[in-house]
Amino acid sequence: MVLEQIIAIVVFVLVLVFVWGIFKKLFKVLFYAGIIIFLLIAANTYFLYKDVMDLRENFGVAEKKVILADEGRVLTGLLLNDETNFLTASQLEEFSSYLENDDYEKILGDSYKFMIFDLDIISDIDGEIDIGDETITKEHAISVLNSNADAREKAALFGAVLSGNILSSKNPLFFFSEFKKGNIVIYPETALFKTIKIIPLPFIKDVGKKMFEKTKEKVKTFVVEESENI
Repeated sequence: MVLEQIIAIVVFVLVLVFVWGIFKKLFKVLFYAGIIIFLLIAANTYFLYKDVMDLRENFGVAEKKVILADEGRVLTGLLLNDETNFLTASQLEEFSSYLENDDYEKILGDSYKFMIFDLDIISDIDGEIDIGDETITKEHAISVLNSNADAREKAALFGAVLSGNILSSKNPLFFFSEFKKGNIVIYPETALFKTIKIIPLPFIKDVGKKMFEKTKEKVKTFVVEESENI
């Protein structure tokens, strides 16, 4: 009986030592893994913060190229700087050739950002599209933008859609939801836009409102001026 108790105690101690050894190793692994995860989160948070600050400061004022494309063909586009101008036919042709090869760097050039909007994005807009005092259907807008209409007319229509529907403060999450769906490409895709792909949209609602305000106003002014010239 005493021998059995001694054996049981020895076995218990051996099991305890074995379990403790495993626990110590596991604790070390978890400890170092925790440090690595913490450093990765801290680094990502830092770059995300810098990117948000940069976008708030520069997105509305720095030069941007904004193009509308369908199946790799550039339909129309805008150059947003101190003033807003539409892209010429030769520029659209040039950018189409770059887009076919995914050569985003050449499209970007010296600009701060460039954005590609897929024509399908218009189908996701709620309601109709306002152009000045007129209202047109989404189907009509798509038809005009995908036609051989005058470059100035197409650019003004795209600008109206951009300022009134895509960048609209009425639905600041529309832009980001379409970005997550793949209907918008942003280059360079910095920390904020990489993060947007994996976080819930409500977290970035206020960012969208502040980031797009100046750009929206510039495009709106362009649309008014071009509508008077068409």
